Amino acid sequence: MKTLKKNVTHAVVGMLMVGSFASCQKNNDKNLDPTLKNLSAANLKTNSLTTLTAVEVGTASKKGTNTIDLFGRSTTNTLLHKSWTSAAGWTAWEDLGGSIVSAPAATSRSSNVINVYAQGSNGHLMQIYWVDGQGWSQWIDLGGTITSAPTAASKTTNDLSVFAKGTNNNLIELTWTSGSGWGSWIDHGGNITSAPAAISRSATTINVYAKSATNTLAQIYYTSGTWSAWTDLGGSITSAPTAVTRTQNDINVYAKGASGQLMQIYWTLSGNWSAWIDLGGSITTAPAADARSVDAINIFALSNGTLQQIYWTSAGGWTSWFNMPQ
Repeated sequence: MKTLKKNVTHAVVGMLMVGSFASCQKNNDKNLDPTLKNLSAANLKTNSLTTLTAVEVGTASKKGTNTIDLFGRSTTNTLLHKSWTSAAGWTAWEDLGGSIVSAPAATSRSSNVINVYAQGSNGHLMQIYWVDGQGWSQWIDLGGTITSAPTAASKTTNDLSVFAKGTNNNLIELTWTSGSGWGSWIDHGGNITSAPAAISRSATTINVYAKSATNTLAQIYYTSGTWSAWTDLGGSITSAPTAVTRTQNDINVYAKGASGQLMQIYWTLSGNWSAWIDLGGSITTAPAADARSVDAINIFALSNGTLQQIYWTSAGGWTSWFNMPQ
C-alpha cells in the first residue's frame, strides 16, 4: 500500500472497526447458527424528532461489498447506526437501543450479516446482530467481565473471535463456531491499557493490537493454532488502536497520537513493518478504520463532538479531513 500523505489538514476524522456477525444466546442457543435465530425489529428506533449524536464511533463493511456501516454510542448510551453506499450516500442515524458504556465494535463473517458488540452497563459483553431480509435481533448478554470496548474478527464464515481488556489489564477472548457455539473466556495475558483491535487477514491468522503500559503499540497474533508472545511495535499513542486488512498480505494500524493527530503504521508480507506516519488531524476520540475494498480505507473519529472522516484510495492517496453530519 502506498503511504504518501496527500493534502491532509488538521481536522478530525477516524473510523472504528468493531464487532462480529451473527451470534447465538450464551446458554440456550449454544449450537444454533446465529443466522437462524428469530429476529425482531422491536428495539429499533428511528427518531425524526430528536437529533441523534454519537460520542464514540465504530464501523464495519459487509464482506464482498463496497458499503460502510457506521456505529456509534449515543449521548444516552444507546447504539446508533448509519450506512453508506456509493449510490445513495449516507443515511441518517437510527437508534438500536441497548445500554452500552463503550464504543461499539462490528464485523461480518459473510456478506449478509453484521454482528455488533459493546460493553454493557453491567460490565458484560453485549451483542446485537443483523441478517439481511430479517432485520436486527434483540440484545444478547454474552456474560464475562470486560473493562474496555470489545473488538472482533472472523477467520471464516463459521467462526467468530471477540476480544476485550480484562480486569487485570490482560487480553481476554471469547470464541464462537457454527459447530460448537460459544466457548469459555480465554486469557492471553499482556499488560494493555486500551481496548484491543483485532483483524483476520486469512483463514489461519488473527492479529490483535492494543496500547501498552508505556503508550506504545503492542501486538499478539495467532497463526494456525498457535499464539505468539507479545511484541512491541513502538510509537507514542494516546488511544486505542484500530486495524484493517485489505488483502492477505497487508495490515494497517491507526491510533491517536500525542498531539491529537492520526498516526499510522503498516505491515506488508514483503516489507515487514513501516515507520510511523503522521496523517494529521486533531481528533479527540479513538479512530475507527474500515477497508471497504482492496483499494479503499475509510477512517472516522470525533473532534470535540464533530464527526470527521479521512479516506485513502489506491488511485488518489489520502484525502483531506472533512466533517460529516451527525
